[in-house]
Amino acid sequence: MSALDGRLVAVSVSDAPDRARLGFPQREIDRAVLSICTALVRAGADIGYGGNLEPDGYTFKIFRHLAGAYAGTRDAPFHHFIPEPVARLTRYEDLYAILNEGRSTVRTAIARGDAFVAARPGGGGIRLGEEIVKNHAQLVAWFAAVPNLSPAQAHSGARRMVTARADARVILGGKMGVLADPADAYDGVMPGIVEEAVLTLDAGKPLIVLGAFGGAARDVAIALGLMDLAGKVPRTEQQASYAPAIEQVESLRHRIPGGLRSALGAIVDDDRAEQTAFRAALLLEQWLAIV
Repeated sequence: MSALDGRLVAVSVSDAPDRARLGFPQREIDRAVLSICTALVRAGADIGYGGNLEPDGYTFKIFRHLAGAYAGTRDAPFHHFIPEPVARLTRYEDLYAILNEGRSTVRTAIARGDAFVAARPGGGGIRLGEEIVKNHAQLVAWFAAVPNLSPAQAHSGARRMVTARADARVILGGKMGVLADPADAYDGVMPGIVEEAVLTLDAGKPLIVLGAFGGAARDVAIALGLMDLAGKVPRTEQQASYAPAIEQVESLRHRIPGGLRSALGAIVDDDRAEQTAFRAALLLEQWLAIV
């Protein structure tokens, strides 16, 4: 029996602004993400992902991959946690279609206020916990029952709630707040992947950092002493809050088990997707066995 049986592993991934400088096309990132998901599910874990709803985004890539490989062979292995700002901006018809497509592979929960609410098709509409909404006006009213927080506050709240549910986390890529790249801007006090790393380590839970593909995850690896400082990719000026966020990560170095530090460092800059994925799953098993 694997230590990952029945465990929920959060996978945090987004494109890295310095990916191309490191020589990686988008398809290599996709391959790494799907390899990680495959290795974890084969070891008995469920995947947790808190993502957006773009048709070509990682939410759909992951659950369609898992649907092709695992639909009907076990309980739905993919938990999709939709942040409140994302769900509030989604039309009822689009949300219903998304839930219907993933009904055999995905367990979806929508953040509302300080809780996640299970969401699935049912009762002639969308079943949200014990309630059923049947049109967009009813969906808007359902959200109106709680205060509408700023996007930064709501996203941070969702990250905290996912961390509380998850047993471990894997991070890859992530925004860095490079001012010359408007697409790399982030809201709040730190990029999402950095905040998720901090929350995970602060909770005493295992964190696998895959820094080979760049982004904030690479800086997290350096801050934790899993990668040498020489691995830092040069960049132009960043948002003022980025450096303090990385310093916060560095303050959590002691959370890395000494007996696993060498093995974690051995995979942190390894871009061989399949080999790294299965070694990461093994390291999570070992870490979970000692926490």
